[in-house]
Amino acid sequence: MRRVLRRFVSLFTHRRDDADLAREMSSHLALLEDDYRRRGMTREEARLAARRALGSAALAQDLHRDARTFAWIDDLGRDLRYATRLLRRDLGFTAVAVLTLALGIGANTAIFSVVNAVLVRPLPYDGSERLVRIAEHPVPSGATSAPLAPRVVISRLELEALRSARTLSHVGIYGGRPFSMTVVGPDGPNRLAGERVSAEVLSMLRVRPVLGRTFEPHEEKPGSDAVVILSYGTWQQDFAGRTDILGQTVSFDGRGYSIVGVMPRGFEFPHAQAAFWVPFAPAGRPDQDAGISIARLADDVTPDAATAEVGAILPQVRAARATAQTGAKPRYELIQLREELVAPIRGALFVLAAAVGLVLLIACTNVASLLLARSSVRETEIAVRVAIGAGRGRLIRQALTESVTLALAGGIIGSALAVGLVQLLQRLGAVLPRRDLYTGTGLSLPRLEEVGVDAQALVFAIGVSVLTGVLFGVIPALRQSGADTAPTLRAGTGTARVQSVLVVAELAMALMLLVGAGLLIHSFVRLANVQAGYDADGIIWYQAFVPRERSAVQVTSFAEGLAAQLRTTPGVHAVGYAPQILTGNLLRETSLRATPAPPERPPSVRIDARVVSRDFLSVMGVRVVEGRGFHDGDGAGQPRVMLINRALARSGGFTGNPIGQRFYTLGDQPWEIVGIVEDVHQFGLDRAPGPQIFIDFRQSPGAALNGLFFAVKTDSRAAVPAADVRRVARQFDPLAAVSPVATMEQLLSNTMSRRRLYAVLLGVFAAVAVALAVIGLYGTMSYSVAQRTREIGVRIALGAPRQAVVVLILRQSLLIAAAGVVLGLTGAVGLTRYLSGMLFGLTPLDPPTFVAVVALFAVIAALASFIPARRATRIDPLVALRSE
Repeated sequence: MRRVLRRFVSLFTHRRDDADLAREMSSHLALLEDDYRRRGMTREEARLAARRALGSAALAQDLHRDARTFAWIDDLGRDLRYATRLLRRDLGFTAVAVLTLALGIGANTAIFSVVNAVLVRPLPYDGSERLVRIAEHPVPSGATSAPLAPRVVISRLELEALRSARTLSHVGIYGGRPFSMTVVGPDGPNRLAGERVSAEVLSMLRVRPVLGRTFEPHEEKPGSDAVVILSYGTWQQDFAGRTDILGQTVSFDGRGYSIVGVMPRGFEFPHAQAAFWVPFAPAGRPDQDAGISIARLADDVTPDAATAEVGAILPQVRAARATAQTGAKPRYELIQLREELVAPIRGALFVLAAAVGLVLLIACTNVASLLLARSSVRETEIAVRVAIGAGRGRLIRQALTESVTLALAGGIIGSALAVGLVQLLQRLGAVLPRRDLYTGTGLSLPRLEEVGVDAQALVFAIGVSVLTGVLFGVIPALRQSGADTAPTLRAGTGTARVQSVLVVAELAMALMLLVGAGLLIHSFVRLANVQAGYDADGIIWYQAFVPRERSAVQVTSFAEGLAAQLRTTPGVHAVGYAPQILTGNLLRETSLRATPAPPERPPSVRIDARVVSRDFLSVMGVRVVEGRGFHDGDGAGQPRVMLINRALARSGGFTGNPIGQRFYTLGDQPWEIVGIVEDVHQFGLDRAPGPQIFIDFRQSPGAALNGLFFAVKTDSRAAVPAADVRRVARQFDPLAAVSPVATMEQLLSNTMSRRRLYAVLLGVFAAVAVALAVIGLYGTMSYSVAQRTREIGVRIALGAPRQAVVVLILRQSLLIAAAGVVLGLTGAVGLTRYLSGMLFGLTPLDPPTFVAVVALFAVIAALASFIPARRATRIDPLVALRSE
């Protein structure tokens, strides 16, 4: 151990040790010389005899160095210094190789940062890997029905039954009906959104509040005191961070709630917009009051064991859910919270990871081709090194040291590129912060704010750099170390052959990426060109809240007054309002019935009910295709009327023309269909419009429990300040809270953010891959022209037309490109099936996309080959013949 430690210390003290050794050798030489002089030799004879007796001083110094240090580290240092001198001497080659590798390593580091943050890193809760949801997989009602999405909602009655499970240490629910409260601050009333959570939810997350306590089990029982826990941001912004707020009472929903705690900074559950939490107190029948399930597995319990116990408990509560046709029972499963979060984008991340892997392979192939071409220029140097005793292993190690040095330099620049790529990804994936403004497909990437080039990403970049250096350096190193006195022509031919194989591989991988990117871009263009059914130009959305204790008449009066006043604002053309926003994820299901009583069985067609103001559809540009829209005579107390969309009119549920027919839907009074409107893509452009009905808000004002969304139609250059809207709103209700939402263009763009992110990223990676492949093809053809200079000169001297020389070079390059295209198409056909879930309106084997990509690829390859071919025609025969 002491010897090993001394060797490590000597790595840092070698200069001093070399000086000590030199002095010691000089001292020995002087002693020997003095001894020989005492024997009667002259000074010159004594010096020669002493040197012969001492032996080779250089050999003794080398043996001493080997004994006191690690020889391989010294050799590595010399190899690094030599590689650095070579790379500095050829700055053009070094710059091209380093930038090529930086692109590949940077892209891989950026995608690793995403994969690590989204798929690998645990959720920010202690023991989050044991947090699960209780999911029920319903049985389809028909033999040919498609599988239904699992349900993760359980009722309070089922919650009580599940608390007896020994395999679950905690079971809770959250969500259900929305909660919000109004806080009056310096800028007026401010509306905050909250969540109902059962007492065990916060305890199972194992997060201690910074002030106060969490909920206790008795606080979610009927008749218990109403309590509330604030988020850290709410505590700081709306309560000035006061430490004396515990026990204070805040009022919302017409009831006072006592503040019992404040959660720590950074705590978010179930989403970042939750400003406070209240107990999951009873809000109806135990079998109907439901919320989203969450549970924690008991210690040393496997998910399979917990699934078996849950599967034995819930059927006793849900016995009525067995299907009448088959008697089959639903299947239950425990899903990890993190798995549920990343499941929709796992496949897409794997596709992106494979794409950047191909980019890195193309970069490695390109640099390997450059090194091969460079090795042919260094044949004389290698031959000299072999002649003076350099072994094959020593040559391989020197070549690999050079390639790894290149890769590490590329990794350093690539890490900087990764930071920029991550920032681009976050901009592309950014969505509007409020979760009620988009559907599930609108959220681009979960946990996107956690993505960053951290220490783990840097370690990954270093590891990839070293591996990449070995990968692209091994073929040139083996070929270089095997160099002999073979004729230059034969060596050049072999190098060109290997380069051609590498370029074919580059072109094939680049074409695979280009096909995938083409499919995604084509799909996104199709999605962007879908007619939404409304006009998004010039629409600005605001949300207004009034206290819930206001009556329906007061809410209607407030909404109509605010809309009428806003219409008088300069630049405003029209104003409409509705409890739900277009592109939002709120769904109110209903059905059309011939009788007031609901049917015994749920109807086969479920209808989305939309309550809107009189002018809302005209403000949004939704066209009435038959009948009429709402007018002034459709107010409260008038015969109830409704509009239906084309999808419902075509559903086959009507006998004859639907207009004029009367049905029961919301409430116990009939509604008459007076018009049919154009279909609206309510839940995203990638989802077909479903059956919808539209009801005048004046005839159903109770739908505004969660506030009203106002659509303000303005000039393209005009914008109504939120402060003005707040001022006008408080003229009609002093406690009204108004918040700006977004423009309609932003909301529409929000619904396409995930597909846009995929298309842009894969398009960027494909463009980089094609550029690298084309550079590789250009370099190969340039090298080929340089190697065939004498041949081309002879052809021209013998009278060959210069067009024939161009054809000769182009034929060679097009054969290489054709081989790459064939291999690339074969691989693309096999790989694009993994893109099926990311495409809209296309199949993975879309013929127009394949044809367009191959044509584009052929044109680019031809242009890359034409420049070396054109250069070949300018060769002077006399100069070419003398070059031998």
